[in-house]
Amino acid sequence: MAREDIGIYLPEFTREEVREIASRSVLLVPAGTIEQHGPHGPLQTDIDNSFSICMGTALETNPNPRTVVGAPVWFTPSVFDPANLPFSVRIREDIFKGALNDILESYLRCGFKRIAVVNGHGGGTEWMIAEVVHKLNRKVSTLWPEWRIPDDAKVVTFEYFAFLEVFASDEMREVRKAPPGSDWHAGDIETALQLHLHPDLVHMDRAKRGGMLRPSRFAPHDLGRNWFWQYIIAGYYDGFEPGEVEGITGDPTLATPKLGEDVYRLAVKKIAEFVREFATIT
Repeated sequence: MAREDIGIYLPEFTREEVREIASRSVLLVPAGTIEQHGPHGPLQTDIDNSFSICMGTALETNPNPRTVVGAPVWFTPSVFDPANLPFSVRIREDIFKGALNDILESYLRCGFKRIAVVNGHGGGTEWMIAEVVHKLNRKVSTLWPEWRIPDDAKVVTFEYFAFLEVFASDEMREVRKAPPGSDWHAGDIETALQLHLHPDLVHMDRAKRGGMLRPSRFAPHDLGRNWFWQYIIAGYYDGFEPGEVEGITGDPTLATPKLGEDVYRLAVKKIAEFVREFATIT
């Protein structure tokens, strides 16, 4: 049974508390970015959705297994030009991957053995983060060349939307009730989650349908399917139809607070199931 009096947010711990729990805990590291989400959504959408899901998951799983949430990785590469669609941060890929590697190595160095990077942003980061994870799982340290990352340490990464697409597809179809291609950026799901988490920050009176990817049998056309399917057929997209506004791919007008709550609860439930398994693998 989850206990709210158990600390879950790592930056609030003391060094002695981290030392005590690191080797027996699962560490969730939220990753996202600050970027425009149309005229209706807050800039924080990507990172806040990921961070909130991680915090909910930690509450769900504690104290068995012990689960903590690391400081969010607030900035990752964005595809948007801030001169045209403010505000976004354009970070060079090598800079981002180097910084993420050093953050994760530091967690490993202080004793964490199970780390999951939970991504709430696309923009190519689904490839970049995976490269960093694969490098760390080869046990070679960049920061401490004489130190070998422990053989029993494991680092993983996934995008929460792709995770639900694969492991909760039936439930997602039931709660979503939306046509294919309804979200890729700032559409129904991302907007709905913010309506649930921070309704005061979402301006639904300004929400308009964005561009849509044409549904296709073999091409990704929705957020979850994009992040998952592109690992099967990389680089394949089958047509784009412009919408009412630039900078949105999807239909935020379909978002409701109830949809956001349902998706949030489903994400917490399913990721908690993963955390319980991840904690026990050898």
